[in-house]
Amino acid sequence: MSRRDVLRLGGTIGLAGAGVAGYGLLYDPTGEGGMPRHQAHKLENYFADVYDAAVSKSLPRLSIARGQDLAKMVTAALEPYGGMKAFVKSGDVVLVKPNVGFASSPSIGATTSPELVEAVVGACLAAGAARVIVADNPIATPGTAFEKSKIAPAAERAGAEVMLPSEPDFLNVEVRPDKPDIRKGESLGRWPIFWKPIAQADKVIGLPTVKDHNLCSASICMKNWYGLLGGRRDQFHQAIDNIVSDLGLMMSPTLVIADGTRVLMRSGPTGGRKSDLKPANTIVAALDQVACDAWCYENLMERDPAKLRYLEQAEAKFGQDPSLKRFGSRDWKAYQRQNLIRETNVG
Repeated sequence: MSRRDVLRLGGTIGLAGAGVAGYGLLYDPTGEGGMPRHQAHKLENYFADVYDAAVSKSLPRLSIARGQDLAKMVTAALEPYGGMKAFVKSGDVVLVKPNVGFASSPSIGATTSPELVEAVVGACLAAGAARVIVADNPIATPGTAFEKSKIAPAAERAGAEVMLPSEPDFLNVEVRPDKPDIRKGESLGRWPIFWKPIAQADKVIGLPTVKDHNLCSASICMKNWYGLLGGRRDQFHQAIDNIVSDLGLMMSPTLVIADGTRVLMRSGPTGGRKSDLKPANTIVAALDQVACDAWCYENLMERDPAKLRYLEQAEAKFGQDPSLKRFGSRDWKAYQRQNLIRETNVG
């Protein structure tokens, strides 16, 4: 081998080594790259008090309302629980988390209906909430996303405070004490989330929209919590079912109300054409976000929940242990057999 060949080979090896080193620098197992480091916090179980009442009173796990008037639909969906007062007490600060991921018109179906946001905020304040915060960490520029989705004006019109994210608002949260084991379907150990609204909230209500997703097939209740993540969250797309089920593990909300007023059947999660939408005129108030995802997937998206892998993972992670004081069953039909599903038409 000539001296020139040796030099050429050495250069090739050096470039390969630099590539590996570069990958090592870009890979970010904690999502904290370039962010200030803080001690890890833990999220509360916002559902614990509701769980005790739900078990003792046999409250519905899902309450479905159909109609045209969202304010009336919200009232009807919450009536079997005793109204919003069953979830929100006088003086509470409530975080409402819609899907505001994209800077798109609500007519596209990629974001939560602003009318639903307005109705839920109004119900919280009527129940005695001292403050309602509407927050999300959009993929698009936050201010633009909140305005184009019409969620900001709807929330403010109802009396809520819209909270947009900035870098100091993210703090590390411990989802599990050990490093996540991908072999066990785990993604989150410690991770930065949009902590500022969480730190102020006594109650958390999720308002996901029901839509197709090109990676995990559906974006409904559990996927909605992706909007709280900071850091390099795009890396989770490589193991999407792991992260969606981990998001369900991470957040135990007071209540979720899924927006099935119009369902994005194709081209999710961003949408783009009105022809991809199916009008369904339905909302689902749920104490079990796993069952809610399964019900919406089958009844609104017209797909088989047995093929939605993250449901099985979520049930295994947090749905089998009563000591966790939460529900997590993918078998919504079992709830139906137990008379734990209510359905109402409000015209």
